[in-house]
Amino acid sequence: MTTVAEAETSKRAPDGDRPPDGDRAPDGDRPPDGGGKRSWLAGLAPARRGAFIFIVAGLIFTANDSLTKVLVTNVPVADVIWGRHIAYLVAVIIVAGRGHPRRLLVTSRKWTQVARGLAMFGATSTFFLALSLLPLAEVSTLASTTPLIIIGLAGPFLGERVARPAIAGAVIGFAGVVILVGFDPAHLDPATIVPLATATSFALFSLLTRALRAEPAEVTLFYSGVVSMIAATVLFVLAPRDPMPELWQWAGIAVVGLGALTGHRLLVGAYRWGRASDMAPLGYLSLVWAFIIGAVVFGEPVEPQALVGAVAISIGGLIALRSGPEADREMPVSVDFGDPVDLEPRDRPRADPLG
Repeated sequence: MTTVAEAETSKRAPDGDRPPDGDRAPDGDRPPDGGGKRSWLAGLAPARRGAFIFIVAGLIFTANDSLTKVLVTNVPVADVIWGRHIAYLVAVIIVAGRGHPRRLLVTSRKWTQVARGLAMFGATSTFFLALSLLPLAEVSTLASTTPLIIIGLAGPFLGERVARPAIAGAVIGFAGVVILVGFDPAHLDPATIVPLATATSFALFSLLTRALRAEPAEVTLFYSGVVSMIAATVLFVLAPRDPMPELWQWAGIAVVGLGALTGHRLLVGAYRWGRASDMAPLGYLSLVWAFIIGAVVFGEPVEPQALVGAVAISIGGLIALRSGPEADREMPVSVDFGDPVDLEPRDRPRADPLG
């Protein structure tokens, strides 16, 4: 799957880090007169460059989710969850902790960090379980209800006032869920509850991320990775497993973890160049990719009911995302429920995401 969800930590970069508006790429990305060749990406307008990077990230997430689905159909889900978190944590330590690894331990909100890590583990594990039970497109669609759940939780958890358009968007999105899962409770597939649990867990993850906005991003990455890895290890030890993954399957699991970091790193780059409000609709392209790959690769039938439900959820999510002031909008991200915060340490200059 790739879903559309809200993640607090990858909002627009501050003006000092953002390229100027207009149709030209910033001067820093253009070669001096008479020297070197400009890549076609550097020649794009900033907004188009951001949109392109965002779409590439979405495709990576969809490919990552497709690989996950292949793995969970042949490997115990607990093994995939554990291996993915190990690979993710190792990559975080190498990338975010390089030079000064001890700084990753310093936090003033340890228990909030722990809660965020548990929410991340809940989202990842239920998502992987959902992929083993349901078609890729259906999992992607139901897990894309995260923005709608955040609307319901923002008031009681953060004391935020919910705008009327956001409420309308939530109602439309909920109608899409009802259409997709069916109107008759007697014929409700219990498996559809799993991706909805994924969306709920990621909604809590997003709200906790907002609460930790003052913490260094690399510290939040590290704590979430450690807590999730510990939870995944407990599951790995307790869950029955037969058979054990083969070497090539362990390699595939590692690719899932590294793919998550690659996709999220591209998302950070995309939001350095483009506005979150402009790229919000592109997040729902992930549902298109999921339907196409589900049909072509996995032979999943495309049901009209699923398409109508996906459209309703997308419309509701877009209304919800655009209901507040621009400065307060979170970006919609395609997630495999890793972590979308920037991996660049704060004392280092930020590199071009494709450079």
